[in-house]
Amino acid sequence: MKTKILLWGFVLVLITGLAAGAYWRQHRPQIIVLDNGDKLTLLGVTYGKHHAPPAEKKKPAAGARRGQGPQAFNTANNALVVWIRQEHPASQWPNYQLYLYDKANTACTGSSGNRSSYGGGTNEVVAAEFDSFPRRQGSLILRIQEWGQGGQMMNEKHFVVSNPARGPFEKWQPEPLPATKTDDDFSVTLTKLVAGADLPYQRNQEDADDAMNKGMAATFTVQRNGGPVANWQLVSVESSDATGNHASSSGIQNTWQGDNDSVTYQAGLWADESAWKLRAEFSQQSDFASNELWSASAIPLEPGRQQDYWNFANNFFNNRRSITNRAVAETDLGGVHLKIFAAKQFTDQQMGNGEIDGGVHIQATPSLPAGMQITLVKVTDNQGGEIQSNGSGTSGNGTSTIYSYQLRDLGGLTNLNVTIAIHKSHFFEFTVKPEKEKP
Repeated sequence: MKTKILLWGFVLVLITGLAAGAYWRQHRPQIIVLDNGDKLTLLGVTYGKHHAPPAEKKKPAAGARRGQGPQAFNTANNALVVWIRQEHPASQWPNYQLYLYDKANTACTGSSGNRSSYGGGTNEVVAAEFDSFPRRQGSLILRIQEWGQGGQMMNEKHFVVSNPARGPFEKWQPEPLPATKTDDDFSVTLTKLVAGADLPYQRNQEDADDAMNKGMAATFTVQRNGGPVANWQLVSVESSDATGNHASSSGIQNTWQGDNDSVTYQAGLWADESAWKLRAEFSQQSDFASNELWSASAIPLEPGRQQDYWNFANNFFNNRRSITNRAVAETDLGGVHLKIFAAKQFTDQQMGNGEIDGGVHIQATPSLPAGMQITLVKVTDNQGGEIQSNGSGTSGNGTSTIYSYQLRDLGGLTNLNVTIAIHKSHFFEFTVKPEKEKP
């Protein structure tokens, strides 16, 4: 009898130990150490419109400021929020981007915004928001792309995140392609939509097949008054699916082939869905009507630092004295008051080498209403030679918007001539099933 009791005691101890080990492996914190030594710990996830940080089972590591713990916040729409504690040296702020993947690595989406619960010190809790993710799956893969002296690098390790918003969801019925939609005298036919297409640029240069480097390829035929036109093209796409995902296009590249506008762009949705809803915006690129145009001459070109150019909108809206708010030309166009400020020629970059040499800022008050676009039609020098624009950005404060345009080859110039158009877009909605790119 004593032998049996001892044997059963040993079995119970063994079972208890195995159970404790399994529980610990299942509930142990997930930690990733970046190449520079920064430490990231996954605290948990929340879903909905109200987000409160998960309770930690142990005290925060040294470096966290007392009385300034993680704060709850609200999002406008239902979102997935991943909570991460980051630990780093005081002189070094972690530099990385988070991406959510499905388990099969067919698509991914980046965080739409990060909120640091408190700044300073060496220890913060960060909340990363995701508007779209593979909601039908039980678990998600969270990968980390680091930014360092060697460029962009994907960390070999990843977090596994439980999906708190798993279905069931309805399934939408797609319409067959080609599909034609009309708006006034304008019509667009979508003939092809492919998911997983190669993009003309790579965000992960270590793995060409990474879902981060894949996007959408679409083909449209554009007509006006029954005839083909080539001066209108796709400028944005809003995609949604039946699970509640929403994604805005980025990195749109248009290539005209005959009467077809072949487009590639990043999406952030999953092609396994039965259908996507696309809201495609087409905008005119040239041949504007005279009442849509404004030309301003002799815009002065002043010396300035690149930092001053990039910080212009922030300084302007905050009434910083470090910039001159005086407009050098202004007018009313399309119900909007426009101001042009003196253009900047960078003093901290070699001129005339085909790179970005400066830029110009334009303010629109009030901000353009939905469905309206502002286009920098042309920039010329004193002799009428055309100046190339390469990239633009916007920044607003709710009542007005600053448009920033980067310019090339400004060496030796003293002033510029600028032509702007304000014009109306056309919108078209499709419910379609994307094809998958064939290997």
